[in-house]
Amino acid sequence: MARIAIIGLGYIGGSIGLGLRAAKLRDTEVVGFDDWRAARSAANKQNVVDNVVGSPREAVDGAGLVILATPPAATSELLEEIAPHLGRGAAVTDTAASKSKIEGWADQHLPRGVSFVGGHPMAGDASAFGIDNASADLFRGKRWFVSPSPSASDNAVKSVLGMVRELGATPHFLNAVEHDYVMAGVSHLPLIVSSALFTMLRGSDSWPDFGRAAGETFRSMTAFNSGDPSMTTEIAVTNKEQVQHWIDRFVLELNRVRNLLDEEEEQVFLEYSSAQINHAKFLGGDDLDPDAGATPDIPDATSQMAALLVSPRLYDKVREMTRRSEEKEKQREARGRRWGRG
Repeated sequence: MARIAIIGLGYIGGSIGLGLRAAKLRDTEVVGFDDWRAARSAANKQNVVDNVVGSPREAVDGAGLVILATPPAATSELLEEIAPHLGRGAAVTDTAASKSKIEGWADQHLPRGVSFVGGHPMAGDASAFGIDNASADLFRGKRWFVSPSPSASDNAVKSVLGMVRELGATPHFLNAVEHDYVMAGVSHLPLIVSSALFTMLRGSDSWPDFGRAAGETFRSMTAFNSGDPSMTTEIAVTNKEQVQHWIDRFVLELNRVRNLLDEEEEQVFLEYSSAQINHAKFLGGDDLDPDAGATPDIPDATSQMAALLVSPRLYDKVREMTRRSEEKEKQREARGRRWGRG
């Protein structure tokens, strides 16, 4: 009988266990371990896996696929602990939100003949954690990044892809460096910005006034502070260089916007209307062309895109602001030519 081992029976690991059991895999035993006794007890009661075992070593014994659903910082020691007990041909994957450091630890600790195939499911709620929130359908219809190490065997990659598909997710390949670069921008930076915004205002002498005035905009932008702080900490530590890169880029962008506020109204409006249109295209799934420019063309008033993305009032205002901006630019050019002739 084949064996799948899940180490870490929290929100993600518990959901993987429930999903694999719901898939009713033939001649396959799903076993699990968690170093927290309460999680092991809950996993037993909720039938998250076929069998909850007493140690990581026991879990991986005879396992063809090992899933590490543990905090990223704990992965190095865990890999070192289970390495002597992994059989040749086994595939090891994980669920962490950063990949490069973990791939390096796997290369350092795993024996020859054992493959590491990094994984990262794009599912779940940042404010939800613990096995009590686990769900068999958590990954259904979601994207699952797969980052095979350079030495991973084809069979190991197929094994991980099979698991991903059984859980109802769609695999998407990115190597570890690409993954960390992308995730630092779209996932890790928002966590840090959310914390920084709240911390900045909370530390102000005027916080009581800020707190009373805070509405849904502020609450939504700082909502990530409701999640598990250990997750944000470990993401920042294991993907530090890429996170710092995007923080630096964000500072430059804030400075650009700050300077934009000194421009005329038309330029400020066109900046934010352009962002609104691009965001609408992104939400509609129409903004993923690598050749698309950062600044969109304003759709023709009669086009279907205009009807979908731009309200008639916004469309008219964009056109009017564009016309005014172009007229002012022509006037400046005319003045420049006149002074140049003098």
